[in-house]
Amino acid sequence: MSHYRYRRKTVHDFLSGVYANGLQPSRTLEENDVEAILHNIGIFRFKGYLYAFRGEIASHSIDDVLTLYYFDKYLTRHVMELTTTVETMLKTRTVELCYTWTDNPFFYLLRENHKYTNFRINQPTLENWKHKSTRDGEAQDHYAHYCLYYKRTYRFTENQGHYLAEACIELHDEVNYPPFHYMIESATLGALITFIKSIKIGKFDLLSGVAKELGINPKLFKHYLERLNEVRNRAAHRERLFNRGYRSVRAFGHYQSLRKAIEPHCFTDVYLYLYFMTGHIEQYADFEAFFKNEIDILFDEYRTDRMIALDSRGLNIKMDQGAFEKVRAFILKGMGHKKKPAIAE
Repeated sequence: MSHYRYRRKTVHDFLSGVYANGLQPSRTLEENDVEAILHNIGIFRFKGYLYAFRGEIASHSIDDVLTLYYFDKYLTRHVMELTTTVETMLKTRTVELCYTWTDNPFFYLLRENHKYTNFRINQPTLENWKHKSTRDGEAQDHYAHYCLYYKRTYRFTENQGHYLAEACIELHDEVNYPPFHYMIESATLGALITFIKSIKIGKFDLLSGVAKELGINPKLFKHYLERLNEVRNRAAHRERLFNRGYRSVRAFGHYQSLRKAIEPHCFTDVYLYLYFMTGHIEQYADFEAFFKNEIDILFDEYRTDRMIALDSRGLNIKMDQGAFEKVRAFILKGMGHKKKPAIAE
């Protein structure tokens, strides 16, 4: 394998190069606006979207590449909203189910309540509960955040002797461990999923319990959680959602029937999956109805979105309708659509 050679390029030089390779200049924006946009996006990130047009670059303009980038950014906003909804549902069910099987609010720290002997709470979640000195202004809060309130009011050492007489998981002196419902509310999605996979209180297995609450086969539920974490991490870190492969899940029921119209590992499948997880998929009789009421509307609302217009120097609003329809078809293909559904009026 060869060693990496870094070649520094300015935005102006980079654009000159891609134009020389066949990409057409903007028909919508002034060139100084295009350069300003790329200064904000960055050459490295922009290349990830430019690469999607490889092999047919001469048939497209930089407007198409930027539209792909900004539509992907728009999707990220919706994915974050949907995954947050699922996360909240999982947290609620996790707390409710566990407290039906134990009266000990610190049960999650007992080793006997975990299937996995190497269970650990991840560092980002523990950071929320470390002892910290009071900062200026905190004492004046009239309605303190629950985490701050707990750390001001309670000390783990006083609860430890009362609730944790048996062997515990690895504990850290600097952490003021809270009751389970506090811990779950503050947990990252990754930590929440780890709790769900690990907790077992007597005969009660949390993974199976939450799966049954959501109507999912417990044997499949772990894969559903892993996909959720994968999608959330990509969206949270603003990674490309378009034209990516996603972790497989086995569809069933109404989700399975709607899924037949698309490729199973692409973004539209992820979108269907999130609607299934939030319980909203049953309102659509078939994929054509889902497409009309969700996917079509995504594109329509993207065209008038104020924040996208601000970032893109108005590209989403100013772009010619015919040019937009062309790149829209390109995006739909990358999202996993075999063809645009014929929608009855």
